[in-house]
Amino acid sequence: MKHYLNFKPSIVFRKGSSFMLKTSLIILYAIPLALVFFWSYKYFSMIAVNNYYSESLKQLDGKISDFTENVTKLRPAQDDMSESEKLYSDYRKVAAVGQTSWTSLFNRLEKLAPAQMRFKSISIRPDKLVRVSLEGETVQLSHLTSFLQSLFAEKVFSSPNLKSHNRTKNDGVDVINFSLEVDYAGEKGELP
Repeated sequence: MKHYLNFKPSIVFRKGSSFMLKTSLIILYAIPLALVFFWSYKYFSMIAVNNYYSESLKQLDGKISDFTENVTKLRPAQDDMSESEKLYSDYRKVAAVGQTSWTSLFNRLEKLAPAQMRFKSISIRPDKLVRVSLEGETVQLSHLTSFLQSLFAEKVFSSPNLKSHNRTKNDGVDVINFSLEVDYAGEKGELP
């Protein structure tokens, strides 16, 4: 009787097992290696970008310092600037007086003043608004108070201020002389 020895293993692996071995080796070695290459590329590209922007920042700082030096050379002294601002303010005040229509001012005052009131002098001087100084006379104090009330009621006039009033005799008639100031804003579109 012949005896045969069987040297084949009792468990036979399938052919697909070598594929699993290759896949697991790729996972273990290739993916970490790819990640190392990717992160090193990102790192070196970030360094390159940072270097580029730092050089650009140096150039920009140089240009800004040159520009500020040029501006400080061209900037007038503080005294000259304050003098120019004062001149500009004066020009605006003079322009406000030049744009004031005397006709519309006189028409407005004539409409508000009672018939028994007479103006001796009217003058204007520039301020934030046009300051109108009035001197006149009337026969009764009630006419003066009604005129002041009318000035308060008008929108183009503001801050009426009765500077003085006194009673005198003129040709045997009691006359009240007065002096007042009021700010005139002008008609619509008249003043700047």
